[in-house]
Amino acid sequence: MLRSLYTYKGTHARTLGFQAGERFVEVGTSRDPNWLHVMSERGIIGYVPKNYVTDDETDAVAMLEFIDGCLEATHLNASERGGHYSRGEQEALQRLVDLRQKWHARCPPATAPGKRPAPPPPQRSASQLSTDSLSSLGGSGLPSPNLPSTPRLPSLPPSGSSSSLAREEQHQQHQPQLQQQQQQQQQGAGVAETTTSFMARGDSLVQEESSGSSEGHDTSIGYESEMRSDVESGVQASIKSLVSQVPEGYLRTLVEEVRSNASVSFTASHQVVEIVLKSLGSVLPALHPLCSHILASKESKTDGSEESWQHSVDGCRLVALLEELRACKDDEQQRSWALHEDEHTIASHLTDLLDLLNTGDLEACRRVLALDDFRPLLTLVQYYQMETRWPLRRMLLQVFGAVCQMSAANISYLSASVFPVELAREMLESTCSEEQLQYISLVLGMVLCMGDTLPYPHFSVMNESFLLLLLDGIERYNEHPDTEQLAELYLTLVLAFNLQYTTPSFSSTSSIVTLPNGMEAGEEGRTGISTTEETKLSQAGADMENVLIRLLGQREHTKHFTEKLLLLFNREEDPLAMFEHEPRPPHSVLKMMRDMYSTRATASIFYTNDERVVCDIIIRQLTDLPADDKRRNEYLHLLWGVVEAGGWQEHQHRCHEVSTCCSNILAEEEPVALKDQALIQRLIDSYPKFFNDDN
Repeated sequence: MLRSLYTYKGTHARTLGFQAGERFVEVGTSRDPNWLHVMSERGIIGYVPKNYVTDDETDAVAMLEFIDGCLEATHLNASERGGHYSRGEQEALQRLVDLRQKWHARCPPATAPGKRPAPPPPQRSASQLSTDSLSSLGGSGLPSPNLPSTPRLPSLPPSGSSSSLAREEQHQQHQPQLQQQQQQQQQGAGVAETTTSFMARGDSLVQEESSGSSEGHDTSIGYESEMRSDVESGVQASIKSLVSQVPEGYLRTLVEEVRSNASVSFTASHQVVEIVLKSLGSVLPALHPLCSHILASKESKTDGSEESWQHSVDGCRLVALLEELRACKDDEQQRSWALHEDEHTIASHLTDLLDLLNTGDLEACRRVLALDDFRPLLTLVQYYQMETRWPLRRMLLQVFGAVCQMSAANISYLSASVFPVELAREMLESTCSEEQLQYISLVLGMVLCMGDTLPYPHFSVMNESFLLLLLDGIERYNEHPDTEQLAELYLTLVLAFNLQYTTPSFSSTSSIVTLPNGMEAGEEGRTGISTTEETKLSQAGADMENVLIRLLGQREHTKHFTEKLLLLFNREEDPLAMFEHEPRPPHSVLKMMRDMYSTRATASIFYTNDERVVCDIIIRQLTDLPADDKRRNEYLHLLWGVVEAGGWQEHQHRCHEVSTCCSNILAEEEPVALKDQALIQRLIDSYPKFFNDDN
């Protein structure tokens, strides 16, 4: 027997947790000499550390009682599972039976623990077994070497009382022979004794250890069914009481446990916990109320509070990392003297920060970055301005990319800060490599992708020189396959920068009033449709001249620019649609096409075949888009620009199809089509010779 010296908390599924003073019995061997394979007095099998237990000297009677208790607990555990024994339990049972035989041989008969009577019928006890053994002695005088393997015990006839007394006297005279007889009989029928003993306690046994008595077997089945019913009712009562004891927001606690132990992202951990709880609730109906209550805790008020990040491990870790970076930024000795002794430390902090932003609790990280009016983001921007080492600046750019992916609020703050100016100034420097330009242009595109209005001082750096750099880069870098990606990034910046300007009116006589960000109004009083929700740019942006369109009208070579623009227009792709943030900005490619056809100088950039392709795309969209799709109105504005500023009046490509599309829209009866119908009616009134029934 083993006894624990200290308290141990099992950290593995196959280890046992225990308190000091608990007893165990070894039931198997272990490959690791530092661990023991044991069974506790509760019938639980597992491994315990060898240095936590010690051998406990005990007498044979106490050892037999402990083994009997382990056997009984094992059977009770199996009965709660419907009478199923695992392979480990079967091996442990056989081991315990062997141990009981050995210890029973050491125990004197006078002190050996007697067997408990089984429920009738039939009634058997240890005294009857002893009488049967004495009767076999009376027949031969010596123990039989071949004992029967069946555990069935014969009953004595009523006329055998005088014979029993005689055998009892003979038993007292030949005590050593009786001890030898009992020892050999225990070796042959140990399993039968153990089985009979625990059938008397109402436990179900494995088939190979069954007593063979049909009456006893039926009694065991009935007892097992009754006990199982009691267990199920007890479980249901316990579940109902536990539902009220589940703490608020316990789902987050489970997710944190999975994330810390499995080293997976917060989103994946959340999905794993939800799948497990839903599966448990469906497989075990008794647990469904508890699982549903835990799943409902994700909607708790604690998760939505301003200080909820304090309850998140990821939130606290993010605060600690930002504090470490702030300390590095404020290290005047490292910054002033350029000692560069902290590069490894800062790189480690930035790596952890990037991993946390990509895999951590998104909501907690958002709240931490928004603390004190986005003070953490300001710290990162200031540190980026101070840092001169490209490896660290590259990691900072990756961090800013992850920050932009988190929320639109982060993008709005960064676009209003000095960060875009710093990136534009770097691109204007001739010392940047192509790798640096790719990182810088990608992050700058992320900052400008939502179309947030830039502060007016930003345009002192992001001026004509900056735009010419982008337009020249599109033509130059597109000629080499290795730098074609950089040309696409420059095109993305051009589209993003164009969102800062409004689309000018294409007709001086039109009653349409140009609103910021390319949206028009003027028929609101007649149609009842307002476009104020679509307005994103400030009035300052509406009053500014679109420098980009003016520069494009002055350029002689825009081959690659127009090719890439038409390719995106045909595919209906928007390079600025990087994130799923709301509110969505206008479609940058469609807005650029409208701006290009707002003046004759930029409309003439497109070749005649290119303009024919544009007409084909417009006809396709006007045919396919429903009346409630706002993009249809944008394509109608583009059609008017093609007719007025382009060369359509000369080639009149697919004039009949264009007129048919306009007629079909005019015939619609939905109220949402009134705005489109008003625009088409003005187009027909302006160019009646192209849009009449004869065409």
